[in-house]
Amino acid sequence: MQNWQEESKFMAIKEVSERYLELRQNALDYTFEQMNLQLENDKQVYLAVFDIPVESAIIGNKTKTLVLVFGLNIHIYCANGDAVTGLEQNAKAKQAMQSLFISCPQALDEMTLTHKTDFYESKNVRAYLKTRKGVYFKELTGETKKERFLEMLMRNVTEEVNFRH
Repeated sequence: MQNWQEESKFMAIKEVSERYLELRQNALDYTFEQMNLQLENDKQVYLAVFDIPVESAIIGNKTKTLVLVFGLNIHIYCANGDAVTGLEQNAKAKQAMQSLFISCPQALDEMTLTHKTDFYESKNVRAYLKTRKGVYFKELTGETKKERFLEMLMRNVTEEVNFRH
């Protein structure tokens, strides 16, 4: 059975391009020191990464990742390796991003501090919020009010950049 699980995990990874995995990991590895950012406390989120499942019949196009860098950038990375950058130029999208960063620390107490940020397929959004303590993770199943709140904050950004789910 373990061989089947390993093969299944390998197949899921093959559903996305190496470029996508690299872009996604580079975002998750970005530090507040590299940004020259002074954080006020351990709950201040400076990076938000959301792996979002996408309805698509095209192999290698079933996930998009929304990357938000505090005060700087909004990017979307597609599983096929395409990257859409500069979305922070949209004033409403930037405002939605700022709102997310102000409000998302409320969800940290329902998230798990983790070192595991490897990509995996899921029918749910996977949220990664980075603070100076590290990366907090939660697969958003919609079971709790805070999960739904965090997903709503994310969707406010995606709606402003015409993100297709």
